[in-house]
Amino acid sequence: MSHAGPSVDKTTPAGPSNPAPAPQPPATLTDDNLQNLQQLVIDTASEDDQDSTFGDNYSSYSTSLASSIFNYEYSNGRRYHAYRSGSYLLPNDEQEVDRLDMLHHIFLLCLGGKLYEAPISEPTRILDVGTGSGIWAIVVAEDNPQAEVLGTDLSPIQPSLVTPNLKFYIDDAEAEWVYPPHEHFDFIHIRGMAGAIKDWDRLIQQAYDNMVPGGWLEFQEPESWCHSDDDTVHRAVYLDRWQRLCNEASDRFGKQLRVSHTLLDRIKAAGFVDCHEKIVKVSLSNPPSGAAPAD
Repeated sequence: MSHAGPSVDKTTPAGPSNPAPAPQPPATLTDDNLQNLQQLVIDTASEDDQDSTFGDNYSSYSTSLASSIFNYEYSNGRRYHAYRSGSYLLPNDEQEVDRLDMLHHIFLLCLGGKLYEAPISEPTRILDVGTGSGIWAIVVAEDNPQAEVLGTDLSPIQPSLVTPNLKFYIDDAEAEWVYPPHEHFDFIHIRGMAGAIKDWDRLIQQAYDNMVPGGWLEFQEPESWCHSDDDTVHRAVYLDRWQRLCNEASDRFGKQLRVSHTLLDRIKAAGFVDCHEKIVKVSLSNPPSGAAPAD
């Protein structure tokens, strides 16, 4: 089962009327100031550095990241993020990028080929939280050239050659968001973050506080629990044990997997209105051709 949404509309602004200005990154990032910096941006290179192969529609990116960002950790043959080490359980290597891109395709199938359900039109600023491989943000930026699109993640694994209206930031979604009012968003997209967030209420509140009136927030989260219409799922004893142990482990880690069914109420509690939830059934297996249904 997969939750597409809820999509929610913010109709009233929130937060102080005169928030503190956002801190600016230092001219040169070093390992010493890395931990004090919440956002490390991959800045657009000068026009002279653009790859003429892509004409004016693409710009190459030069990195301004502290070297320790790339001091990845390795365990059991897999590679893991260095920034905020240990705060996210899954790898960030090429195998994981392939999995994320496949998952993106699965979400498209679930939504009938659509990238989102929110009824947005001509957005100007879009935020993709936990962008992963960056594939969703890349397609959205290409489809909305009038919009500035930001993708944030703990790992710098996104492509370096993207449309000029797209920027990727190294950032922790659970850190304090520091966008000034003129940089607030009219669409915030959060997908596949179950198991990565400790305080969902705070995340949703930060999304609310950094959204323009009339903006939309959309979650797309798997339920992280298998069901069957006739309860035969309980015959799959190893599957049942696996999902119970995974959810028990996530509870102990403090970042629950099974949260999608709580998001609608959390979003309403944060002050959002016009809230909607769409539940999509995703088949995990089918009986062999010609086989009779299980009793």
